Amino acid sequence: MVHGPERLEEPMGNSGGVHVRAAEGEYEKGIGSNNRVRAGGEIGDGPLDLEHVIGYTGNSPRTFLALPGGSGKFFKAMGSIAVIGDLIDPHKQRLLRAHDEPISALATSRDGSLLASGQLGSTRVPGYAALVVIWNTMTQTAAFRLRGLTRRVVILEFSDDMRFLAAAGEDCVLYIWDTASGEVVFGKRYIKQLSLFQWVGTRDCGRRRVYRLATAMCGIAEVYHGELSFNATRQQWQLVTVPVVMPAAGMARNYKCSTLAIYAAEAPEEEPAKYLLAGTMEGDLLVLRLAGSRGEARLDTTRPGGAYRASVPVCSGGMLAVALAPVTHDSDRPAVFAGGGDGIVRKIIGYDMRWKLHSQAQLDGPIIALSCVDGGAELLVGTSNGQTYRLLAGDLTLPGVLLTVSHVEKPTALAFGTRPDVFATAAADGEVIIWDLSDYAAIATTKRSSCIVPHEKALAESRSKSVQHSAKFGGGARCLCWVADVAVIVGYGDCHVRCFNSGSGDLEWTIPTAHRKPVSAITCWVETKLAYLVTGSLDGSVRVWNLSTREMMMQFAEHLKGVTGLLIDAINPHLFHSAGSDCAVFTHDISKEKRTVGHMVREGAFTGLTQRIDSEQELVTCDASGRVRFWDCDASEPVLSISINGRSVTCVAISPSGKYFALCRDEMVTVFELNVLATAPPKRIADGWAHSDVVSSVQWSPDERQLVSIGIDSCICVWNFFGSSSSPSDMKA
Repeated sequence: MVHGPERLEEPMGNSGGVHVRAAEGEYEKGIGSNNRVRAGGEIGDGPLDLEHVIGYTGNSPRTFLALPGGSGKFFKAMGSIAVIGDLIDPHKQRLLRAHDEPISALATSRDGSLLASGQLGSTRVPGYAALVVIWNTMTQTAAFRLRGLTRRVVILEFSDDMRFLAAAGEDCVLYIWDTASGEVVFGKRYIKQLSLFQWVGTRDCGRRRVYRLATAMCGIAEVYHGELSFNATRQQWQLVTVPVVMPAAGMARNYKCSTLAIYAAEAPEEEPAKYLLAGTMEGDLLVLRLAGSRGEARLDTTRPGGAYRASVPVCSGGMLAVALAPVTHDSDRPAVFAGGGDGIVRKIIGYDMRWKLHSQAQLDGPIIALSCVDGGAELLVGTSNGQTYRLLAGDLTLPGVLLTVSHVEKPTALAFGTRPDVFATAAADGEVIIWDLSDYAAIATTKRSSCIVPHEKALAESRSKSVQHSAKFGGGARCLCWVADVAVIVGYGDCHVRCFNSGSGDLEWTIPTAHRKPVSAITCWVETKLAYLVTGSLDGSVRVWNLSTREMMMQFAEHLKGVTGLLIDAINPHLFHSAGSDCAVFTHDISKEKRTVGHMVREGAFTGLTQRIDSEQELVTCDASGRVRFWDCDASEPVLSISINGRSVTCVAISPSGKYFALCRDEMVTVFELNVLATAPPKRIADGWAHSDVVSSVQWSPDERQLVSIGIDSCICVWNFFGSSSSPSDMKA
């Protein structure tokens, strides 16, 4: 008899999964809840502080969980950051940082004292670990950073007594660690990826406990019930598994989620019946009764480990999340909440082979995370569209609360208006969101509604609107600017320019086919006597439009390649400046309808353009060669040129006072203090490292108290700025 999947190698000892205690300076990006990062990556007080991470990544199942213990807190993933949030106060956010790649799995212990996070396999070191971190919620620091898995972590589960943490990855490996020591107690490589792992209880066996669990692999019919026990002879932990009796044919499943339901014994001498409830990509809920439910103290390897009882059709698009709530007022059985790819959360009540639908709610996007708040009165839901909800568990038809919205695709553009607490972002799918920094909530969005529609008709409407949005705003948003805090103007990859109301997100007007190629840069000027819009394109053209009539006033064709930056002169609004990937920066005079000044370099395509807002009034460019150049319109050569470690600089922004500037390079946001002397190099004063991928843009708030950065990891990071402090520089004049 086959007692489980074939073992391809012996249990892995410490060499298979190195455990490392958290130590000061061990991990260059820092760990724990201290978010202040000095230049060089040191942890401590400094001028740049990561205040908040906005949104919800929504790329992986089970990355949004309620914390047990009645604290009213939740645990979610945002890029490479594990976030502890508060359901009542959005400002009470704790940021746990130890990962260098996006987080793909989260878990909490039964009492909420321990948290675990797992990530994608690292791309920075070939074959390096997909890191798993165990967090202490009391200190909010990393207790252990566990290595061994090499590809995406897909499953994380604490045992009921919190002694063990199990992790399974796309590399088909299962690891079980001791949470007290960080030691590997068991490791096994399977023939296929584990798609189900569920702790199902313990039993006493002398001095040591025996841990029961259930496992299954992708696309295989068998489900295994096993026991993890310590072998005193071999002095190691071993796993013995027994297959659960399944139908003879037609039950091959791809399992995505599971939970354990324990029902009262049908007879006084019997133990409570244990049922494994497993959700599948086929959209059904498999009900399996496990062995040991009728008084068996030990798993008998000569007998089946349980039996299949029912397959309950639940949803279309796959069942992606499941949660179990306590007994309801109208039933003596626990309620099962199921979330599917159709965007519907369903409440199912039943037992064994008898199940019925109680209520359901239609949300925006496939349901990938479900978690019951303590007591089961409320339900937290996360969708792959980056939204999180708070629903009443008693009756899902009642209106819920939309907690957060997020961009589904990576944000591509960022801009503040004149208000320090409001900014706008645009994404690769064309969506534009207006954000309020006072509570980190969305004021308006061009794509989504903030209401929860509790009926199935909304599904077709949601899909229809999504398709329409993609077709209407095809090519994605590439740039944006504000118009007097009342509207945002966005340039798109479909060559259109669109204007949206900043309060409602409604489309106000469109300039169709503004250019022959995608619109890559945009800026505008608004006053009583002069109001115009300037757009630049990847075809190299720059066009000036009447902002009132949207008629083209003039066109400039100076750039040989795409335009990457546009801005109105800080002193003379009749002048505007443009930078392009042709290594050229030009100044144009709209009153004379001609180019007045031009600067060119031999290498380094310009990636950003800004201007010093002080007595110097110099243009500042950044480029792909890692240089930041300061240009005086009266000189042919740059006044000052500095190199930032030779790495590409994607964006540069001058602070409103003109005293500081920030730039983006790789995953970092770096702040410099400008010297009073125009020819003296700026002084690097702070590094901020929170993104797990390249930072594409950074902008200052008008009051200079905050910076906001966006990256291709879909994170929106809000940084507090506390002023200057001395620190080493890595620049070469």
